[in-house]
Formats: sequence, structure tokens, C-alpha cells
Amino acid sequence: MSVRDFSLALAAGASLLCASASECFADDFTLTIHRQYTSEQCTSGYLAINGEIKAYTLELPWQGNEPEISSIPSGEYSANLRYDHSDKWRIELRDVPGRTVVQIHTGNVPADSIGCIMIGEELGDDLCSIKPGTSGPAYRALKEAFYGTSDPNMSPNMQIKVRVEGGNN
Repeated sequence: MSVRDFSLALAAGASLLCASASECFADDFTLTIHRQYTSEQCTSGYLAINGEIKAYTLELPWQGNEPEISSIPSGEYSANLRYDHSDKWRIELRDVPGRTVVQIHTGNVPADSIGCIMIGEELGDDLCSIKPGTSGPAYRALKEAFYGTSDPNMSPNMQIKVRVEGGNN
């Protein structure tokens, strides 16, 4: 079914029935994490949403993909939303080799993570911290970019893709 046919069917009051999962999704929500700095203390870079830079990222340093102490391997991952944390919204990467529960969330220093990706509006001068007070706003902006509003009343039909580039692996 073409997008035009789909739109016409919905406008005419048709129910949403899909022949395959890919037909039910609108455009993908694609996050690109581009790592630019690596050291023994951290990995940092930026996060782009559908090609537009929106935040800085902070991860643990590369330690051979060891769970809870290393950043994750570069690659392309599908992701899903989780609503079971105190912030009630997280993006969790799926099928990360040798890893589980890799999420994008708030935080300020590598110790705030056990192998996840933290975001903020500004990095500290050391490039291994997120400037205090900027992680929450960046996280809210990510959520708003996903939903298209700061006050969502439903979840859009989008597949989430996360591309991780650069780093020492």
C-alpha cells in the first residue's frame, strides 16, 4: 500500500490494518551517536536525531565490550521504549552483542552509567562529564523530538534505530 493510498483510506474512515509490521510504521526515528573523544576515563561525542545534532553523549571508556564497565560496540541497533523507570521513559537498544539493558538516559559522569549512553546539552571542559543541569533538558528534548510534542497523549508508530559510530572498537 502506498503512503497516498494509506492516507486516503484513513481519511475515508478506514481502520488501521497492516499486512506487515513495516507497513504500520511511519518514518523511522533514527538516532546517530557519533563518538569524537575517547580516553581511559570516558567516551564522548554527540547525538543527532534524523541527521540533526541535538545533544552531547557520554559513555564509559571502551573496555572490550565488558558488561557494566565498557561502552558498547559501534553498530546499528533497533530500539524500543521502556516505561518502568522513575523517569517513565527510556530508549533501550536491542541486540547489542553480549549485552542487555543498554539504555539512553540522564547522568553527569561515567560513574552514573553501567554501560549505557547518557546525554546532555553541554560537555564539561574535561570532555568526560556532562555539565550539571544540562542532562535533564537534553533528555526532555529527545523525548519531545520522538513524540513531536512536550505533552504526548499517544505514542507514534515509529521504529527506533540507533547508529553508533566511532570510538576505539
